[in-house]
Amino acid sequence: MKLPFFKRWKKAGIDESPPSWENDVIASLKELVSDKGLDTSNLGLNIPLDESAKPAYQDRSDVMLYDGKQIAVWRVESLRDLFRGDAKPPPDSEMRHYPEQYTPFFYRVESHALSLCKAIHDPTDAQFLELYTLMRRRPDAKSTGPLHDAVWQGAAYALGFQPFSEAEYTAVFAQLARSARRWRMGASSRNYIAYLRKTFG
Repeated sequence: MKLPFFKRWKKAGIDESPPSWENDVIASLKELVSDKGLDTSNLGLNIPLDESAKPAYQDRSDVMLYDGKQIAVWRVESLRDLFRGDAKPPPDSEMRHYPEQYTPFFYRVESHALSLCKAIHDPTDAQFLELYTLMRRRPDAKSTGPLHDAVWQGAAYALGFQPFSEAEYTAVFAQLARSARRWRMGASSRNYIAYLRKTFG
């Protein structure tokens, strides 16, 4: 239902090289990709749909990977289990400009949310703000629905691919919340999702 991850990354104008499979990717994800023989140059997240093209129910801990030919399930019990290191993020004044080292994290979360929105009604800016705030404060909070699950899985994918500390995770979602708040023009405005659609195509 969408371009594989690295092709979409390039299309979005992100020139940074993919992470090192040897040094950056978390062990459980690396082992799954190796065991299943997945094509790492064509790997992306998949959203299962039912017969009516609506998101099919699934446990969000079952993160579905797709390389254009086959699907594999990466089991993630907790986002907190994926935090690595104790690196400190830059101040909010710098995070507002989406620093290059965090671009893949932002991209994986926002592009996966956008993919889900092809199958559901566009969420409001207020809904995104509420969700990003919840993700910042409580990474493993109980699911509130398909959008929450998609954002959670996008975050898991980002954390699995590159080492990010809890502080960096918090800073990313704080900035995502600020972005949704900036686009919000009222209770029913949907400017943020329109911005993502224009950015990622």
